Amino acid sequence: MQKLPLAHHAARVEAAIVSGQAAKSPLVASWRRSSRLHQLDPAGARPPIRLTGIELLNAREKAGLLLHVAQPVMDRLHQAVGAAGCCVLLAGHDGVPVDRRGAGADDKTARSGA
Repeated sequence: MQKLPLAHHAARVEAAIVSGQAAKSPLVASWRRSSRLHQLDPAGARPPIRLTGIELLNAREKAGLLLHVAQPVMDRLHQAVGAAGCCVLLAGHDGVPVDRRGAGADDKTARSGA
């Protein structure tokens, strides 16, 4: 699969968000939440902020109920986009990713922040 240039990807994400498709598409709804609630910029290229193991554990503990309730939704969303090479992240109220669905082969890339 060919990787889209960042600007092209960002333009597609923004076009999908403003199209009003969030009500019909779980993927667009996720992009909209990420953009609007957490101010994540699809064109942004800032380096990832790394948490220590303890910080991640604390974030996961705070999001315990969310993690439990979101499991089936995470699974369905990944089923919808996983074959396209996408992963699904679940973030807590502070924007810290606390769960991920993706191909095992992509784990190294996910940890590197690439």
